[in-house]
Amino acid sequence: IPAYYVLTTAEASSNLSRYDGIRYGYRSPNADDLMSTYKRSRTEGFGTEVKRRIMLGTFVLSAGYYDAYYSKAQKVRRLIKDKTDAIFAEYDFILMPAAPGPAWNLGEKMDDPVAMYLADIFTVQANMVGIPAIALPVGAHPNGLPVGLQFMAPKFEEGRLLGFARYLVEELRR
Repeated sequence: IPAYYVLTTAEASSNLSRYDGIRYGYRSPNADDLMSTYKRSRTEGFGTEVKRRIMLGTFVLSAGYYDAYYSKAQKVRRLIKDKTDAIFAEYDFILMPAAPGPAWNLGEKMDDPVAMYLADIFTVQANMVGIPAIALPVGAHPNGLPVGLQFMAPKFEEGRLLGFARYLVEELRR
């Protein structure tokens, strides 16, 4: 998970930097000049979690920390990709839980970013190596909230993955 968050926050920071309120994104109606347009547009247009991720991404891409964090995370991504490719050399799909537990109630955990980040643990692999994945609800926890399974397929096998998911959904309905 640490490598995933280093990479995704760096990418978010880089990609979202274009949302300046001038050419892209939300433009604050409360700005008086160019600098306040930038500041207010980003302050009003991005939520707390997005701002947190942009700041972390900017940090890991900064001169003193690029090699310590970003370069190492890229190496970890390569290792995970190689292991994933080895699994797909023997199997058609990878199956794992979609989350470490049942879904949370709406608004729950919003003040606990670490818990929110750790809830991504099973979806990290597909996102890091760029392979298709789908999560399907397969039951319900006693609290009534859904429990899901995630299926991953090799790169460019989206059609096969969706066909398999459709088959499973139809079988689960029987």
